[in-house]
Order: sequence, then structure tokens, then C-alpha cells
Amino acid sequence: MVSIELGGPLLLATAALGAAWLYRDAKRRAMDTADMWAVGFFVAFVLLPVLGGLAVFVFYLQNRNRRRGSPVTVPGE
Repeated sequence: MVSIELGGPLLLATAALGAAWLYRDAKRRAMDTADMWAVGFFVAFVLLPVLGGLAVFVFYLQNRNRRRGSPVTVPGE
């Protein structure tokens, strides 16, 4: 049986990369709570390795602001 173990520096690096992506995505979607989502992801990922981070990530994806297209104006009309 093959097992993958996230520990030490690899765990922290994965948590930091995930938190950074989540923060940038939330900022792009103009969410006021972007920093709280990133911290929540990092803490959950480290305290409850992988499962906690994935749970917060899925919850974030369900609650994030949907992108809306901007209205297009037609010149001369």
C-alpha cells in the first residue's frame, strides 16, 4: 500500500499556497472577508491536515461571490 504523508515543511508550504490562492481569488471577487477565509484555510489545513483545509475550501467555493458579466454598451444607441 502506498501512502502520501504531508508533514513539516511540505504541509506548511501546501497550506500557505492554498491560503494565498484563496485570498487572491476572494479579493478579485471583491469579498470583504478575504483575509479571514485565507487564515481559516491555513489554520484548518494545519490543525486538521488536509481534511480541514478541504472542508474550508469547499465551503468557500459554495459561498463565494459569483462573477457577473459587465453590461456592454453599444455606441450610437
